[in-house]
Amino acid sequence: MQTLTDAQRELWNSDGYLHLEGALSPEQVRFFSDEMDRIRGIPGYEPDPNPELPMGHYSWQDHAPDPTVGGFMDRRELLTYGQEFIDLVDASPIFDLIVDIMGTNIMLSMTQAIERPPSEKFPGYTHTDGGESLRMIRPVPNSPPIALKAMYLLTDVTEEDTGNLTVFPGSHTRQIPFGGERTMTPYSPGAAQLMGKAGDVYLFPHSLWHGPAKNLGQQSRKVLLYNYCQLWVRTYDGDALPHVGQKCTARQRRLLGDLGYDFRPGSYFYVPRDQDDVILNAAG
Repeated sequence: MQTLTDAQRELWNSDGYLHLEGALSPEQVRFFSDEMDRIRGIPGYEPDPNPELPMGHYSWQDHAPDPTVGGFMDRRELLTYGQEFIDLVDASPIFDLIVDIMGTNIMLSMTQAIERPPSEKFPGYTHTDGGESLRMIRPVPNSPPIALKAMYLLTDVTEEDTGNLTVFPGSHTRQIPFGGERTMTPYSPGAAQLMGKAGDVYLFPHSLWHGPAKNLGQQSRKVLLYNYCQLWVRTYDGDALPHVGQKCTARQRRLLGDLGYDFRPGSYFYVPRDQDDVILNAAG
């Protein structure tokens, strides 16, 4: 399996993210982009824009789910939509690097497809994944992250304010102010809007402050997100995953939570004896 270069490891430890070019081929970019257009018409999970619920950015009225192609979209549990979505779970070389960063005792926690159309109303936002709990946890420097996200770009993002992923470099190891009168935004001091081409991927831990900038461009920004966590952290996509297990390799099933035996209390705290062999073996 491929491993990080010394330069990549230094950037990961210091800045908290990596930008990897050409993770998807042009053919894959077109396929997944077309699939996003297709699946938006299939009934499935979308966030409830009801402002009475604590849904954060999903309470913005212009970001309610839109059934029309090119409108706002947030669809989860992607593995149910086809083999290509399943195969992206552990596709090299990105998965190899994730294993190098996190170790072998990991599982898939969530998949997500997001489309953000141009809008003059949406101001952007920043947050940490895992909510208030993970936001307060600070592992020692250079330790494996509790959870990590791979964000695949399906559209070019080569100018600022086109829905760019915005991060606060280094915020995965140090707390930054939040709450009260000071609200961190994509335009607060220290924020960096990231650029990339369709097919590129960003890797970053859930504890890194991040979020989308405004999209004042001419096209919607499409991304796929595959989230991974340490084995003892629960998956968010558990309801759908058992239905795709028969289409998966042994490694993919393990990443979906199949430990190779009937679950019993304590299973996720004590890893299976064959964990390293299964995760390091793509053909398994």
